[in-house]
Amino acid sequence: MLAAVPLLAAMFGAAPAGAASPLPSDPPSGVHALDEAAHAGQRLDLTPATSAPIPRATPQRPPAPRRPGRTTAPLVSREVFGFAPYWSLGVSGGWNYQLLTTVAYFGLDVRGDGSFDTGTPGWTGWNSQQFVNMVNRAHQSGDRVVVVIKAFDAGTVNQIVTSPAATQATIDNTIAALSSKNLDGVNVDFEGTSAGYPNVQGGMTNFMAQMSQRLHQWRSGSFVTIDTYGGSASWEGGIFKIGSLATVVDAMFVMAYDMVFGDLSGQAGPNSPLRPYPPYDDTDAVNQYLSKSPASRVILGVPYYGYKWSTTSSQPNAGTSSGASAETYGSAVTDLACVSAHGMQLASHWDGTGASPWASWFSPSSGDPCGASHGSWRELYYDDATSLGFKYDLVNGSNLRGTGMWALGYDGGSPDLWNELALKFSGVPTWDSLGGALSGGPGAAAWASNRLDVFGRGTDSGLWHRWWNGSAWGGWESIGGVLAAGTAPAAVSWSFGRLDVVVQGSDGAVWHTWFEGNSWGGWESLGGHVTSSPSVASWGSGRLDVLARGDDNGLWHRWFDRGVWSSWEPLGGGLAAAPGATGRGPGALDVFVKGTDGQLWHLWWGASGWWGWEGLGGQVASAPAASSWGSGRIDVVALGPTHELRHLYWSGQWSLWLSRGGSGTSDPALTSPGYGLVYAAVRGTDNAAWVTGIPP
Repeated sequence: MLAAVPLLAAMFGAAPAGAASPLPSDPPSGVHALDEAAHAGQRLDLTPATSAPIPRATPQRPPAPRRPGRTTAPLVSREVFGFAPYWSLGVSGGWNYQLLTTVAYFGLDVRGDGSFDTGTPGWTGWNSQQFVNMVNRAHQSGDRVVVVIKAFDAGTVNQIVTSPAATQATIDNTIAALSSKNLDGVNVDFEGTSAGYPNVQGGMTNFMAQMSQRLHQWRSGSFVTIDTYGGSASWEGGIFKIGSLATVVDAMFVMAYDMVFGDLSGQAGPNSPLRPYPPYDDTDAVNQYLSKSPASRVILGVPYYGYKWSTTSSQPNAGTSSGASAETYGSAVTDLACVSAHGMQLASHWDGTGASPWASWFSPSSGDPCGASHGSWRELYYDDATSLGFKYDLVNGSNLRGTGMWALGYDGGSPDLWNELALKFSGVPTWDSLGGALSGGPGAAAWASNRLDVFGRGTDSGLWHRWWNGSAWGGWESIGGVLAAGTAPAAVSWSFGRLDVVVQGSDGAVWHTWFEGNSWGGWESLGGHVTSSPSVASWGSGRLDVLARGDDNGLWHRWFDRGVWSSWEPLGGGLAAAPGATGRGPGALDVFVKGTDGQLWHLWWGASGWWGWEGLGGQVASAPAASSWGSGRIDVVALGPTHELRHLYWSGQWSLWLSRGGSGTSDPALTSPGYGLVYAAVRGTDNAAWVTGIPP
């Protein structure tokens, strides 16, 4: 665990190009170095090894069940790189190795002459039975296990990488260590500064080139990585020259945390902000790395910890009256539960720019039931499953090699961080062709988690239908009707075995048909005079909401409830395309439109009526489509300016716009068969229907 004591926080590294302050520099102390220092003197309940680690097994992970728009890939589709500090070995039995690809044991200390220091806690852990057990669990799951070799003194780092004898000795000793434990590679964690060491940058690149060459010769498939600062790609100076390192290593682990100490002086704030906070944030860091490295060489590191301070108020980014105390995620959950239970004025918040949670409460000067009595406000900024999910979206959207965490064991045994990894990295989305010849966009619905129904306007102007039954696609079937030229059907399911489809007819009215009891009903006219394809949503059994653009370009709405259709009602607005809509629970309806400004707009109905229009930005080239798998989740898709599918979601906060690839020639459709399952459909450039799974 991270020690809950004030740390002398490291600066994050170099500033983004163009930032006035701070000037580019390496941090005086690295992030991992500071965390290890916080554990100095910690008692380790480790026992000497009585057996040797087993070799890595050929990965035997069961493939994910075949679904439309997804490969039968292993459980995780990207690199998931977890640091295993020696002080966390005792809890390694609770880690989900099926959701990891590499476990990095932290670690062995390298002396200036290239030998390992055998008097450290890391060496004790290296020779413990707990280490053997951890390696065996990882290897049985098909994970790599690598050793972290580390040096945190700038002079020592300089000697190792600029002295040919020290470089040779370090590599020889590393290979011997890997051989002795049946390990699979090395992670180099040299944290220092280039100040006063003019040759260290070139030496670092040369050292990594030699390490990679020797390890790959020693054992094909050895994994060679290096830890780099989050700001290192923003300049050409410093200890790490990213463009050069990217050509000689398998991957760089970007330590994208402790940014708050460079972003804010004397204030509380996010440890790892997603968006510009300035000068440091994940989005800028990733973009800077991608300007100098292939995405396949970049692993975005995320923190499983945060910081808390004594502050002068309970306001956002309040001034601090004490140093920062590191807090693991598990400890944060425990602290917040205690504060909540004892009525200490707890207030939970969300930092929209940083995309991270934070909390404030008052600690009395004596008798604090939840720890030290501070006599002040306390603020805690941390990362949870939601904020980490946004970072994983950045990984997927940027097509990085993967992500990794500092550090395993910091979750406190809570499953929610593991669940988020599974949600974001399970399976690989693909585009599946359903064939057919569509003369308009598709519609999509699902009545169960193993069911998907796709509809389209055929070349005969009629409605056509194809479905997935859990193992295979059926053929296209004709449902008849006459759809207006160029329009798309919309579909929804309010219960198992029920489908409702609405279309714009050739007379300009909305028409409705339904499937129930193994057969299709007839067509019924819902009237109106609409100028777009309609949308249909349902928030519960027996409820339908139909929306369309009227001839006044405004939004119009008609609903079916308890067997009765309402009349059409105007909802205003100025639509440039058809609306999209979804129900996310009883009495909750969300509607999305492309405005006349080309941006996405949102209108919603709640218990107290219709709420106002909310601008969500973006530049969309099609009508939107929406779906929901529960009351706390909305997914929206639309084609982007280059006709690729773009994705936005709400999970308490709105995400960034994310590219999902493909090339559509129609408005998309979207449906959610169940928790964590989202499918999109478009008409492709070949006029066939195409389907893809959307990562949640």
